[in-house]
Amino acid sequence: MKISAIIITLNEELNIENAINSVSWCDEIIIVDSDSWDKTVEIARKYTGKIYNIQNRTISEKRNYSIEKAKNEWVLFLDADERISEGLKNEILRLSPDYQTAGYWVKRKNYWFGKWIKHSANYPDYQLKLFNKKKCRVTKRLIHEGVETEGKTLRLENDLLHYSYRDLTHMINKINFFSTLEADEHLKTNKQISKFGVFTHAVSAFLRIYLSNKGFKDGKEGFFVSFCYALTNFLSHLKLLKVQGKI
Repeated sequence: MKISAIIITLNEELNIENAINSVSWCDEIIIVDSDSWDKTVEIARKYTGKIYNIQNRTISEKRNYSIEKAKNEWVLFLDADERISEGLKNEILRLSPDYQTAGYWVKRKNYWFGKWIKHSANYPDYQLKLFNKKKCRVTKRLIHEGVETEGKTLRLENDLLHYSYRDLTHMINKINFFSTLEADEHLKTNKQISKFGVFTHAVSAFLRIYLSNKGFKDGKEGFFVSFCYALTNFLSHLKLLKVQGKI
């Protein structure tokens, strides 16, 4: 089957070359950028001429836009900080889907500060990354968008590598970014929360990841994972209270 690889970018000069190289075997590579002011687009142009720039749209809208630009039925979504492993590449190249198959789930192997996080609800972290665009659609969400399918889906055995956070600065910046999107999503769905609930939800998020999902087994990185979930939860609800005029 012929595959169109799609990467959505914003200031990913540190990642984009490795991401593109990991899908160089695909029949088409599409970059959808959002006015990056670093060298992302300059680097990407070395590998593909199919680079589009769109602003003021949600990630879901950007993904749907990119699907429309794909010339092939089968689409492979890849974030700039993700890599297709050699094993996963070979597994995909051997695929011969029947007409009932809509897509494939892959195991995402998450790395925090260079370490593979085996617990903390971070593995196998299945993601529907490879799918037939005629049988799937991207959910209309501001954050944590997914792919809905009309047909059967199967699981692949090999790993997708995900380099989530490089260092503490990178982690804090992403927490701020994602917590804003989550607050907007909560506002969109008219979620209600009290000032006290802002704290209890954050503590609950930490304990769920660190204790229930055995984040403590991942050492200090497991603590940072748990702290990241808790802080994102705390800030998203705090920002929600702010836009609702409750604080």
